[in-house]
Amino acid sequence: MTIRAATEADYPAIARIQASCPEAAQWPVGDYSGFQTLLAVTEAGSAGFCAWRQTAPDEAELLNLGVAPASRRQGVAEALLRALCGAASGDIFLEVAEPNFPAIALYCKLGWEPVAIRKGYYEAGRVNAVVMKKRSW
Repeated sequence: MTIRAATEADYPAIARIQASCPEAAQWPVGDYSGFQTLLAVTEAGSAGFCAWRQTAPDEAELLNLGVAPASRRQGVAEALLRALCGAASGDIFLEVAEPNFPAIALYCKLGWEPVAIRKGYYEAGRVNAVVMKKRSW
């Protein structure tokens, strides 16, 4: 597997992955142009992506992460998150839906820690968000 910076030519693949991930944020594909986006590529093709931004010299934010269903449980998300940690500087924050137990377990395994709850953040106020934080180095 290779992790590389996504280009505009990758947007159709990112859109397909995103559409297959109901737990991921569903952005208009052009919105990725404003953020750094990493793409995981396997022999089978594009397997996953993560979009992020450096919000300050010592702080970054994971904005969206998706792995194609056929590529799940193969280390794609972990590889993307490790690449993010290598590219970002300082503390990295993310929000995840409270009921998304598999994602929370993965983030905890890789060193993210819950730091806050945002009440009613998702689904028109019905689902809380867990705010998590990790040091990039």
